[in-house]
Amino acid sequence: MTQKEFEERTGLTPTVEEFDYIHAVYMNTSMDKDEFCKDFKKHGDSKIIREVHVRAVNFELQNKQKNECMDELADFFIGKSRVYSDSDFRKMAVKLIGEQKVVMRTVAMDLPLWDEDKEYIITNIQ
Repeated sequence: MTQKEFEERTGLTPTVEEFDYIHAVYMNTSMDKDEFCKDFKKHGDSKIIREVHVRAVNFELQNKQKNECMDELADFFIGKSRVYSDSDFRKMAVKLIGEQKVVMRTVAMDLPLWDEDKEYIITNIQ
């Protein structure tokens, strides 16, 4: 939803910063524009909505950081699996990010493909 659409539906004229907040809240709902605007007009200044939004943003940030950490660990495990020819490292990477991502990262890292990788590729590319 654009700021203009919001303004037309509500009669409110938020600042750019206020609309950024409004849009972020809207994007985290499953409501259509009209339903959201009607409800926001009634409850937009709600302390509860602001508090839940802050918690949602913090959760998303923490989740992103954890995913980045898991990706780094997976790369570490994939690399060690090849250096030491140890499938346990590969298994740990699969637990962290899933087999598809392990195979794709192995290719991206230009590492040799093992039989497990080749089997996954053959089974899933059709």
